[in-house]
Amino acid sequence: MPKVSVIIPVYGAESFIERCARSLFEQTLEDMEFIFVDDCSPDRSVEILNKVVSEYPNRNVSVWKQSINCGVSAVRELALSKATGEYLGFCDSDDWVDPNMYKTLVETAEAQDADVVGCGFWEHSIAGITERTFLHRNDSREVILSPFFFGGIYGALWNKLIKKDFFDSASQDLWKGISMWEDSCMLIPLRLQSSKTVFLDDCLYHYNVNANSITTKFSMKKVNDAIVATRRLEHYFYTEGLLNDASALINYLKIASKEVLLRFPKKENVEMWKNVFPEAKRYIMHYHPWNFILKIRAMLVSFLPSIIGVQLLKLKKSTK
Repeated sequence: MPKVSVIIPVYGAESFIERCARSLFEQTLEDMEFIFVDDCSPDRSVEILNKVVSEYPNRNVSVWKQSINCGVSAVRELALSKATGEYLGFCDSDDWVDPNMYKTLVETAEAQDADVVGCGFWEHSIAGITERTFLHRNDSREVILSPFFFGGIYGALWNKLIKKDFFDSASQDLWKGISMWEDSCMLIPLRLQSSKTVFLDDCLYHYNVNANSITTKFSMKKVNDAIVATRRLEHYFYTEGLLNDASALINYLKIASKEVLLRFPKKENVEMWKNVFPEAKRYIMHYHPWNFILKIRAMLVSFLPSIIGVQLLKLKKSTK
């Protein structure tokens, strides 16, 4: 049994896949399994990957291919069915890792008998390199259910190591079939059930802010998936008796899941904003990512007729 199985979705990553693969194959932890899944990538990603794989004959590498493009959740579901490691790791194909990342995470997990171990990361963007570490090292229920710590370093899957036996017994299906907030939908139930979660300050992962990645492009599918994720999490909290504790998070997600609609002033978008989670308008003034002006605009769009809401959004857009 390998010590760690690392799952890597591959799609549109020809500019990054070599760097990613080499950083994985050069890990100081020897006993590892690397599971790449080609999600019908339209470029040379797999060709480049196979060339790099040939240079590391001693590494345990498999490359699987989806029959059709299905998205990251389906890729992970396939890879998880193939994983045999004692621990699970996840890496995005446009990112890379420090040589000691998985050795450090495994040693921490074993020394502290932790179900989940997370590390800090370096964020690389055109603006420069930013260090990201955990504000709270104790992964309490208050942190897990706080809207201020949703996503980001706490909700990312790629900077976590998870004990596979624990994952198999505690994982829920909230993340399956969606392409937005799937990491958080996978991690929140795991973190709530973890007997011990350890967060390290060490920045061992390199996150590439890729302007062409799926997470940075608008699509109605992403909006719909975020709405589905919100509904699934709300139902999960209800069944677990956590709805009251998670109310602030759910109210936040009901706005966050559809707030991008207000950036595109079309009648159908305004009507969708008004009709999906209509109760969320009561929490607009508490939506912390927005300043006062954005909150007032959202309130007006929520209560005014749709045609006026569209004109209001267009007016705001034209004054930028």
